[in-house]
Amino acid sequence: MKITLPSLVLLAASSAGAVTLDVSRLPEPTFADREVSASSALPAGRTGGGFRVFRLELVFDASPSNNVQVAFGRDNLPADGLLAAEETDWIVGWDCGEWFIRPQGLRERYAFAPQSAAGRRTLTAEIRVSAAGVPQGAVFSDGGAAFTFPGLALAPFPDWLKPDLWTDLRVTVRGGDAAQEDVRARFTADGTCVSVK
Repeated sequence: MKITLPSLVLLAASSAGAVTLDVSRLPEPTFADREVSASSALPAGRTGGGFRVFRLELVFDASPSNNVQVAFGRDNLPADGLLAAEETDWIVGWDCGEWFIRPQGLRERYAFAPQSAAGRRTLTAEIRVSAAGVPQGAVFSDGGAAFTFPGLALAPFPDWLKPDLWTDLRVTVRGGDAAQEDVRARFTADGTCVSVK
């Protein structure tokens, strides 16, 4: 008896789900410095359960004079629902015409200046972790085009970029030009596709 396999077998395991935080747009500023910020708790149930990809999407109207940023960290000094500077693990965003990142401690700043400094922009930050919860790398992109922050070392992978350690995020907007920001933090399963010919 001869057993033959089909010439093409396609097996796909897609994302079993996701947990998402869509942050409400910030209110209009009421002070002369035009700064406004708000903290939000990250979704419960995002650790474990096979969620191995963290994705931040920051969409806003950029200008050479505004600042739009998202901070991540642990609200624990005390746990009051507000993410303070001393509780912040890292900040990423836009400042006066360039993307920037500030690692834990907030003493260092790394920047990348795109060719254009105005218009509707999308920053995506994606961090993948292994099944054991070990981060595998981080990718940043501007409107789909990947970029790096010159001088920023991500090997070995720093603790401040480990999604399982964060409890909250804080969105801050400054500057004379309205940002009209949309912020989404998403934790998803890492889909796998296997093709056998």
